[in-house]
Parts: sequence; structure tokens; C-alpha cells
Amino acid sequence: VMLGHMIQNSTREGAVVLDCFMGRGSCGEAAVKLGRQFVGVELDPDHFRFAEARIRATAAQGRLDL
Repeated sequence: VMLGHMIQNSTREGAVVLDCFMGRGSCGEAAVKLGRQFVGVELDPDHFRFAEARIRATAAQGRLDL
């Protein structure tokens, strides 16, 4: 929820959110829910696969207005 509020208050809809340390994709999930585009970087292949699946699943569900 906190990431969602930060993204919502610091970007406009359609903006690109960059996360250079993506981890398991929390920032990407929040960005997609709020109608932002997302670019994430993650070196750990397991974390990347998890984050990718999480973000794709969120994108398939559609947008959320907070």
C-alpha cells in the first residue's frame, strides 16, 4: 500500500516507473495497478521470474484506483 501511495503521489498516469533493484516485484505490481508503465532490473534469476509472473498477473487483472 505504501508503494502505491508513493507512486500515485509522485507520478502521473502513463508515466514510467524505474526500479533498479526489483527484487520480487512489489514496486512493479503497484505501478501497474495504478496505470503506470514499469521497468525493473534484477540480477537474481529466481527473483526476476517471480517478479515477472507477479507483474504479469497484476496487469491481467487491470487497474486499481486508490
